[in-house]
Amino acid sequence: MLDAKGTVCGGAALTNVLVTSLMEDFVMAVMQDDALKALISDLGEGIVIDQELLEGCSVAAHDLDDMDAVQAAEVAAHVFFTLFETNVSEQSGESAEPEEGEWSGFVNGFRFVIERDGDGDLVVDFSEDPSTSRL
Repeated sequence: MLDAKGTVCGGAALTNVLVTSLMEDFVMAVMQDDALKALISDLGEGIVIDQELLEGCSVAAHDLDDMDAVQAAEVAAHVFFTLFETNVSEQSGESAEPEEGEWSGFVNGFRFVIERDGDGDLVVDFSEDPSTSRL
C-alpha cells in the first residue's frame, strides 16, 4: 500500500526486520564456523581411514594406494561429512604422491593431509588453513 507521497507503508519496518534476520543468520553462521573449527582442532588428527569409514564413499578401499589428488579429496570429503556431520560445499585435491603414500588438499576451507602412519594405516589429518583464518 502507498501513502500520499507514494512510498510503501511499513517498508522501513520490513527492512529492519530483514536486516535483523540477516544479522542473526550471520552470527549463527560464525558461531557454527567457530564450533566446527574447535571440533576440527580437537578431533581432526590421526583419523584412520578404514573400510567401515569408507562405506558409501566413491573411492573403494582397494583403490586408496593408487588414488590421485581428486580421489584423495573425495575420500577426505567423505570422512569430513561422516565424522563432523557437515555438508561439504567445496573440495579440491592439491597433490598426490602415491609412491610416498601422501596426498593433500582442501575440504570446506580446511586443509587435509592423508599419509601412512607407523602401522601402515592411511590416516587423515584436518587442520585450519592459516590463510583463511580470521583475526
